[in-house]
Amino acid sequence: MNTMKKSIKSVFLSEIIEKLNLTPLNKIEEDIEIFNSGIYRVGYEFAGFFQCELDELHNCIHIIGKKESLYLRKLPLDIREATLKKYFSYPFPLIIASCDSGISDEFLYYAKKNRKVVLKSNLKTVETIRELKFYLSKILGEELIMDGYVLLEIEGVGVLLTGDNDIKVGVTVELLERGHKLISDNNILVRKDDMNNLIGFNMLNNVLEKVDFFLESNGKKIDITNHFGIKSTRTNKRIDMIIELERWQEDKFYDRLGLDEYYEKILDVNTPKITLPVKKGRNLAVIIESGAMNRRLKKMGVNSAQYFWTESKKLIQENKMKRDDKSKEVTGLPLRKLINKFDLKVIVGEEYIDEKRIKISNIHKPSLALSGYFDMYEEEGYDGIQIFSEVEFNFLENKINQNERERNLRRYLSYDFPLIIVTSEVQVPEYFIKKVKEFNLVLARTNLKRSAQVVAIYNSYLEYKFAPSISMHGVFVELHGFGVLLTGKSGIGKSETALELIHRGHRLVADDVVKFTKDPAGDIIGKADKLPYFMEVRGLGIIDVKTLYGLGAVRIDKRLDIIIELQESLTNEEYLTEMEFSKKIDVIGVSFDKVLLYISSGRNAAAMVEIAVMNLMAKKLGYDSEKAYKEGISRLSVEDKERLGIH
Repeated sequence: MNTMKKSIKSVFLSEIIEKLNLTPLNKIEEDIEIFNSGIYRVGYEFAGFFQCELDELHNCIHIIGKKESLYLRKLPLDIREATLKKYFSYPFPLIIASCDSGISDEFLYYAKKNRKVVLKSNLKTVETIRELKFYLSKILGEELIMDGYVLLEIEGVGVLLTGDNDIKVGVTVELLERGHKLISDNNILVRKDDMNNLIGFNMLNNVLEKVDFFLESNGKKIDITNHFGIKSTRTNKRIDMIIELERWQEDKFYDRLGLDEYYEKILDVNTPKITLPVKKGRNLAVIIESGAMNRRLKKMGVNSAQYFWTESKKLIQENKMKRDDKSKEVTGLPLRKLINKFDLKVIVGEEYIDEKRIKISNIHKPSLALSGYFDMYEEEGYDGIQIFSEVEFNFLENKINQNERERNLRRYLSYDFPLIIVTSEVQVPEYFIKKVKEFNLVLARTNLKRSAQVVAIYNSYLEYKFAPSISMHGVFVELHGFGVLLTGKSGIGKSETALELIHRGHRLVADDVVKFTKDPAGDIIGKADKLPYFMEVRGLGIIDVKTLYGLGAVRIDKRLDIIIELQESLTNEEYLTEMEFSKKIDVIGVSFDKVLLYISSGRNAAAMVEIAVMNLMAKKLGYDSEKAYKEGISRLSVEDKERLGIH
């Protein structure tokens, strides 16, 4: 059971005098006990302005500097006496004067009369305040003892774990195995420092020196120092966040976006808090690590969930506008996208680029059309990109007369092509430029020398863009060079499994919605539909995998090789079911192996996915482990089978 016990602390006047090397300016009649760490530099009061209800006039230690003492000295005698009389009537405990302040006998008279202690510092005002503040915050800072919590340092972030005790202990051990550090699991001493930070201490280590760190489990203690070494512990750590662990409740809503911030007050400090639901198949340690890194990212000013939500709203608005405005509904690839992709230099028609769209993937050389033969253009609709090289212009200038050239070009350019490309070394004749302008077409130059290169490269790009596609629900990752699509019902643990695979050095391609396209070679290529590299984890919300784990943890697209469906295990028989590669699924006309993996407690889903993929690799290389096993069994004698219990 989690408990919090607030402690009351105090310091005696004699301790302050000794620690700060202060000199008493009047007689100390008693060693007063101070409970409040507040410090107040006197100001308005000497000008006759007193706010009676202020705590500073009742409980704080007062500081007087050179400026205040000079101001007092310049006041008329009657006003000064009235001011001091009223000032000393308030029940603040003591006054400390800076080394350069001038404390008059009159000031000491009223102090003595009201039983106020006046001390002299050997430091100037600002230095005195700083030293006193540091000392009092350390001695009198608010603190409490938290029992039933675990404080860990994860990726430099102080994480306070609370919730189900068995889960808490289990995940703590796993986090320590992964290289993180334990501060304390019981009786955590929490102090609030002068910067309003919460610092958690191992209470036992704070009292005793050279003591081992322990983790309590079912009444027994695990010696963490002995098992994991001194590097797995530290004596104190700032508390940055709270993570509550609870068993999964089907009817409860768990944060899937991460926009809302939740807090828990500890010593009146709002501490960020997230609730993580725990169920079989979820690798809790990996999720907690990601949560800690995401908290660190937020402190740096990067809010992945907010960015994702903002960009999603833009996409929603764009899609809505497209649906509402049917008059602007167009198909095909925007010409500007192709020009930007291949860095084409526009010669003519810059003003028409945004109006034109490419609708077919073919790239045409207009050899026969330039000679006056247009039958194929009209029959097959050759309205794709046109390519001109030195050969085409030589033909226009040397093989046909000027009248034929004029007639053929006029008819040819009337087809309203989206783009005419010239190769890099072609000098475009003026008559051609004039004709292109006349028909409001776009003429651009490529940096490639040969028209065959243009046809090959541009055609491949356009075929990919116009290829059939489909969107599928799941998480698409790359493992050992294979493209793996993880599928399964909502909440089964697809994202969490993928997250652990990323921790193991594999790469994310897309989460939630994966867009698959059939490329010219017949491969099925998957990528994120709109917003890449974001992942949704229940309890954490949206995380940015690229920012948290680096560019090496993601890739833009990948060929699909295998589909693995995660399912809940209901019986022992299912738990022991072999991986079955005989199941197939069709994606855009291509058949893929589909493996069923059953998720249950004690089963590492990420490791099972790795095994399934490695088994597929072996089969691709011609080795079938199942077949080899059956062949080995068939060679055993009856006696050996009976002895081994094989039927």
